[in-house]
Amino acid sequence: MRDRTVMTVDITALVVGCQKPEYTRALTTEVLDCRPMDWQDIIREGRLAKKLSQARLAKEVGTSQATIAKIELKQVESTAHLARLIEVLGLDPTLFPEGAQDGRPAQAVRQAPMPVPDFARDPAYWAAAAGLVGDVPLFASAEGGEGSLIIERDPIGTVRRPPALQGVKDGYAIYLVGESMSPEFEPGDTLMVNPRLPGLSATPCVFYSGAGDEPRAMVKRLIGSSAEAWRVQQFNPARTFELSRDAWPTCHRIVSKDFRK
Repeated sequence: MRDRTVMTVDITALVVGCQKPEYTRALTTEVLDCRPMDWQDIIREGRLAKKLSQARLAKEVGTSQATIAKIELKQVESTAHLARLIEVLGLDPTLFPEGAQDGRPAQAVRQAPMPVPDFARDPAYWAAAAGLVGDVPLFASAEGGEGSLIIERDPIGTVRRPPALQGVKDGYAIYLVGESMSPEFEPGDTLMVNPRLPGLSATPCVFYSGAGDEPRAMVKRLIGSSAEAWRVQQFNPARTFELSRDAWPTCHRIVSKDFRK
């Protein structure tokens, strides 16, 4: 019998947050420091707890995604949408300071920060908030013509995080349509993507277009690259061609797949 050695990775996080975690305790994350939370942190963590995108939350509240982003980035001291945000996210109104309900721009002097709850010192919470543990978001795709895909902006659900994405922030999955990569990838397969790994020769990747309103993508095998283009391969019909880096600037590596069921 072969001796199998299990390697573990220690993850250290510097954290800020405010929502109670729903994950079991993880031993791989050490919290070095907890900074006090502002009311904007409560909004952000409440959105993550509800698994809402900024765009989806904005639609529920009746505002723009830009407004939600400014709140979470603490670019405003107050907002006229606070009451609706509290209602949609199911938050405790008593957690929010006076003066947070109007719309004034951020000032140089900030309100006193809120104290950190005990649960915010749980390492498992911050590993989950950082996207290092738990499920990964699943995005739907539609055929975009000539072997390309249109990727939905908001996830349609989540899938269990595979070993290849353990400890990877921003990992995600794509529900594949189209047969251009058959038999390597079939329609209905779920592709697991690590956006933090660079594309390597002879590895399958997702390439994203930098133009248009809808995220357009191509799932192809990377053959090689230059400063001007990616050289890629597809299998059905079999052909090798180039994608301009100007038109397709982003490359994410596919690390595993779940077969269609």
